Amino acid sequence: EAERNAANNFLWKDGAAEVKKHRAHIMTAVLPGEKSAIEAGKLLVKLCDAASRQPGAIGVYTSGTVFQADAYCAAAQEMKNGPDELPVLDWIYFGIYPSEGGMNGYTYGMTAFGKDEIEVLGSRAAPADLYGFLFDVSYYVLSSNVTLRDGETIGFSERQKLPITRSKGVSVDGDSLKIAF
Repeated sequence: EAERNAANNFLWKDGAAEVKKHRAHIMTAVLPGEKSAIEAGKLLVKLCDAASRQPGAIGVYTSGTVFQADAYCAAAQEMKNGPDELPVLDWIYFGIYPSEGGMNGYTYGMTAFGKDEIEVLGSRAAPADLYGFLFDVSYYVLSSNVTLRDGETIGFSERQKLPITRSKGVSVDGDSLKIAF
């Protein structure tokens, strides 16, 4: 399972081959209890960051993929920049793939925070721009505790008004929010 999902991580070229070398794993979970999902998520990242710094650690399997240990630890460092900084790259996987209609992208992990997954379909944006857009929207939704709704628009400038629709997911299970980007 880990090998198959490591192959999904387009940011880790040799991920599947590296993960195949693993000999043991640690399963880690944090139950929110009285804390918010965000606070529980931060604690989970701290635990996984500490485990990933141990000799021989290869990666962290979460959000439908395996993140390279060094990349996971680097993203965890965001929390050291201030109490409001979020390790979104450790929580959410951003999938990017081409199709005949253009570039497509999706999030995987937003539901852990009670939010809808986000998809962009048939975009003319470059893959890096699409990745950045998905990151920015996810960060905004999580840091501001915003709920995006069908029929609304979103934008990062006064002129940008991108329509949002909610429908059955294309790359994710269940419904997702589609943003025309």
